[in-house]
Amino acid sequence: MRIGREVLLIVVLLVLIALLVKLIEFFKVDVVEADARAFVLEELSTKYPTADIEIMAVTPKYNEFDSRYFELKAKVTQNPQTPCPQRSHVFYSYPVQNFVSQPAEVITSGCTVCTSPICTIAFPEEAIIASHTLDGTSAVHSYITTYSDALPQVAEESDSWYVTWDSDTSDYYYSTKIHRSGSVLNVTRYER
Repeated sequence: MRIGREVLLIVVLLVLIALLVKLIEFFKVDVVEADARAFVLEELSTKYPTADIEIMAVTPKYNEFDSRYFELKAKVTQNPQTPCPQRSHVFYSYPVQNFVSQPAEVITSGCTVCTSPICTIAFPEEAIIASHTLDGTSAVHSYITTYSDALPQVAEESDSWYVTWDSDTSDYYYSTKIHRSGSVLNVTRYER
């Protein structure tokens, strides 16, 4: 009789454990990439309502509890159609993995590029700034100062950038070709 109670107690405990496991699985959230993207885009749109925002990378990961989450890298460009766009990269974990957020990586600020001896023009925003601030671009700088409505158009080649500055109120425009190493290859004025 005593053994019967112990067996019954063991069976009841096993059933409770099985129920707890099923309950945990029931409440376990299945995270999908689309949710992560939507969350980050909404968050950044709220923080930076006038910025150009783009998800650059999404990497699936697993934490120490074997739960899936995503690491996201997003581009935020403030004032994208100006002579001095400000680009930064913002990092997110979705769902949040800890309470310490990774700081944003500032790519451009203060309208300067190539401030160290080794220069790499890796992003369109850097090319825009370089097109009117590097040595040999004073004509472009004068143009965008004179024609404040001038807008940049950026095209990328394998080893260089083309930045064209055009204003609706001017009879001419400028195109600058910049090597990825930060050297100005040419500045050309085009008449309409």
